[in-house]
Amino acid sequence: MSSKETFISKYKPYYLHDFGMNEHMLKTIQLLMGINDLNLLFIGPSGCGKTILLYSIIREYYGLSKTSTIPETNILFINHLKEQGIQYYRNEMKTFCQSQCSIYGKKKIIVIDDLDTINEQSQQVFRNYIDKYKNNIHFISVCTNIQKVIESLQSRIHIIQIIPPTKTEIENVMNHILEKENIQIDEESKQYILLLSNDSIRILINLLEKCFIFGEPITIPICKQLCSSISTQKFEEYIDQLSLGNIQPAITILYEFYEHGYSVIDILDYFFNFIKITNQVQEDVKYKIIPFLCKYITIFHKVHEDNIELAFFTNNLYQEIFSNIH
Repeated sequence: MSSKETFISKYKPYYLHDFGMNEHMLKTIQLLMGINDLNLLFIGPSGCGKTILLYSIIREYYGLSKTSTIPETNILFINHLKEQGIQYYRNEMKTFCQSQCSIYGKKKIIVIDDLDTINEQSQQVFRNYIDKYKNNIHFISVCTNIQKVIESLQSRIHIIQIIPPTKTEIENVMNHILEKENIQIDEESKQYILLLSNDSIRILINLLEKCFIFGEPITIPICKQLCSSISTQKFEEYIDQLSLGNIQPAITILYEFYEHGYSVIDILDYFFNFIKITNQVQEDVKYKIIPFLCKYITIFHKVHEDNIELAFFTNNLYQEIFSNIH
């Protein structure tokens, strides 16, 4: 691996066949590309690769290599983070749509990221431009919630559901990278990384890069230190103290996290992820802890957070759940 090339850059899909998508979806996209009709809306959960898929389609449509830059004169990127007002869509976007693509036989492309977060008035403008400039422009967009996309826009584009990768597919990606980068890792650590990745290939690749940079054989204690932002061993100790009824030492553990710069929300969020993957807590106890934990996270998001809340949380967690386990 080049010293300047990250794992994300090295292993991300650049072309459609790199995705390992099902044959039907691949042929559908290739057919639409062949008839020059790429008015598409991809639907899928966060982290399933929608945005990377957009770039892959652009590369194949314009015949670009992996290292070629995206031709900005022929592509307009739109997302809610730019906070463009309705005047932008009626003026600058209109000017873009009126001119021809600089590549003979191709159309320009408007890429709309997170279409479901863009207001309805702007979506109406997109709908009008699809009708008016369909000979010049492809509209390719992605969204998470199709219910927030107006029906008149849905009826003018091809809607394709992206199926998230299965656990087997994610494991295959992991084994491929481990073999190619010659990372020595035991089976327990591999399973731990799969759990931490939460079915996200992007997170998986970032975790594997940490293991690669470490440069030594990975065992489960090392893996837990490398791959966890907050030490899982500390959370295991926290659970042990609660199980023994030692509330003050348990509170001290959470206070140590806070003193290291983690906010109350961060600590509870990492604890939530720990509870989901740990084998230290029985499943029936997990089902009691998670709703209790979510209630606190919601309160801190809506009201306020103070480090003393960690003490209240720990005490209430013991009183309502762990005191009844003995």
